[in-house]
Amino acid sequence: MKGRGSALLALSTTVLIWASTFVVSDRVLTETGPAQLTFLRFAIGSLVLLPFGIAGGLRARDLFRSAYVVCGLTGVALYYGLQNVGLLFTSPDSAALLQAALPVLTVMLGLLWLRERLRAGRALGLVLAVLGVLLVVRHGGPRFDLLGNLIVLGGVAAYAFYTAYVRRFCTHLKPVVLASASSLWGLVFLTPWLGWEIGEKGFRPPSTDGWLAITYLGVVASGLTLLLWAFALRKVSASVAGTFTGGIPAVGYLFAVLTGAPLIWSQLMGGALALAGVFLSATSRPDPVPGRPERAVIRQERGRVDAVYRDS
Repeated sequence: MKGRGSALLALSTTVLIWASTFVVSDRVLTETGPAQLTFLRFAIGSLVLLPFGIAGGLRARDLFRSAYVVCGLTGVALYYGLQNVGLLFTSPDSAALLQAALPVLTVMLGLLWLRERLRAGRALGLVLAVLGVLLVVRHGGPRFDLLGNLIVLGGVAAYAFYTAYVRRFCTHLKPVVLASASSLWGLVFLTPWLGWEIGEKGFRPPSTDGWLAITYLGVVASGLTLLLWAFALRKVSASVAGTFTGGIPAVGYLFAVLTGAPLIWSQLMGGALALAGVFLSATSRPDPVPGRPERAVIRQERGRVDAVYRDS
């Protein structure tokens, strides 16, 4: 129970931090491009994570593991890159509300791909979270642009896959090692986009306040949250982690209201309902520890992933 409690605390902290990033990123995007913001964010995050990753056992020869490549692409480059592009077309409160799709997609992958069980308490919590976020999304903001929505939702789908993938193949890896390697691979995938953006529009250096915001996004909202998420997925199922993300729209909307977005009571009530669903899911009875046959299957799957890495 102690390990589960620390995992739930890690998930809660991650969701709270993520919910603040939509407003912060939207402010920075008035000064610089989405590729520059995303790359600088993870360059700073990588500088923070890498010493801890090396101390945890990360070696240069291990960086080409397919698991690290997949995590860097889906959990870093696609999720955060598409989120920042989407913010060019839609408002931060709308982007936060669109995270409503994340718990649903993650739970679906947990059920269909990972064969996880959905207990009654967690199922009820998911229903409450979905109802809450639907109530919130039903009254979208004035910049609720279709193109921006689709771009942000593409990133959400990528992160749902990342969560399920980590749960299936990466729980044997140290969280700090996985977070460090994923961040580095995210930079690799972001580099061509950065080069194209600078070639087309030139380099747009942020102001002092912009650099402070990017530092927060890199150190706290990237490095720390990658570490916390990887740690939590060693202790709880993907469906539990996915349900926690139901709190992002609610808290993200609250941050947007505190920074100037209009307050709509139906959205506030929907956010409260979503948070109630997250709480119910978190306090439901945990899944049983897998038996030996199941652990053997998991080891075989991980072995196949590493075999692909060795042959490539």
